[in-house]
Amino acid sequence: MPAPADQRKDNHPLAMIARAAFLLVVAGLCFASLAPSGWLPRVLYSYHLEHFAAFYLVALSMAAARYRANVYRVMTDIAILATVLEGVRLFIPSHQLFVLEDWVADLGGALAALSPIVIGDFRKSFRPERKAPPPEDPG
Repeated sequence: MPAPADQRKDNHPLAMIARAAFLLVVAGLCFASLAPSGWLPRVLYSYHLEHFAAFYLVALSMAAARYRANVYRVMTDIAILATVLEGVRLFIPSHQLFVLEDWVADLGGALAALSPIVIGDFRKSFRPERKAPPPEDPG
């Protein structure tokens, strides 16, 4: 039987799998961002939708791999990663035209993935409602 989540250690297999998955996703993202367009198949109909989906996966995998980090720190790190990747793409002539739009799609995908976590944290910040006392019997 698996240990409860509050008793898992840093070397727990799920933690190691989450970190490995994150590294694979980031490596794939870096390759896809910097490789020539002819090397990669078109996965989705829209080029910007591909950016959105890629950073959605990066955000999910980073949030799982960095389970102790605050979600705002994870979002900051994703924004830095997106900015660096799009900044490097400025030097690739075939990508220069849409760098700003790609960057917005990158951040949109990350926000879409992390917003349920932020909303969950927001909801937990309120006190739970008190249960009403049971009604008294009239007779």
